[in-house]
Amino acid sequence: MHAEKNKWLMVVNSGQPVRTRLICFPHVGGDPEYFRDWSEGLADHIELVTLRLPGHGSRLKETPYDQWAPLLQDTFLALQPYLSEPHAFYGHSFGGRVAYEMARLAQNHYPSLTRHLFVSGCRSPDSRQPWPYLHTLPQDDFIQALIRLGVVPNTFAQDKKRLKLLEPVVRSDVKLSEIWSHCADEGLDIPLTGLYGSDDPVATAASMMKWREFTRREFELIEVRGTHDFLSSQRDRLLHIINTHLGLLGG
Repeated sequence: MHAEKNKWLMVVNSGQPVRTRLICFPHVGGDPEYFRDWSEGLADHIELVTLRLPGHGSRLKETPYDQWAPLLQDTFLALQPYLSEPHAFYGHSFGGRVAYEMARLAQNHYPSLTRHLFVSGCRSPDSRQPWPYLHTLPQDDFIQALIRLGVVPNTFAQDKKRLKLLEPVVRSDVKLSEIWSHCADEGLDIPLTGLYGSDDPVATAASMMKWREFTRREFELIEVRGTHDFLSSQRDRLLHIINTHLGLLGG
């Protein structure tokens, strides 16, 4: 495996000729390193690219975004060198929202080069966000609500030092997730796969079924076993789905 990093991105490939890129966007508070071992399960022709936003991973001490416009502008600028060749997007939870917004921008600036969009654990843009917003809660209530919903692990509140470091970026990501709304347009001309956890109280089947209205191409909705945080427990199945959909690009 060959890996390279810059401030914004981590790029991992097998060393074999690259036919397409899988660009991944982490979940609420997620470290992009979380996706590193995906490269071992991806087909050799797929290069893995993961986004590292301010406040996440090695950029933990930087101020996270709490508004969509600057986040999307800066993220798209960082990704542009990787969008002029065939690529796909994968995002989970908060990352699913970023992935969708990047797909919209890529479709306008690099038409026909986005081959697939995968969104997991992420409501459709027009699904109602539950009220009241969690990001407005006091810290203890905020953390307990996220644990109860399976957005963060039970251990999150136990390490006070770690909690102090991570709580600002988790709150910012949750805020962005909650204020995200639908912007009417003609929809994507990109195949879209939605994935949801069978026991996920956050992104239910009903809230994800509406994704079918956001693409003019093929749409499928797949149930996987688990709650909101199924990226680890269902890793092999997710990689199988990705390889299957992107496999033809290796021909």
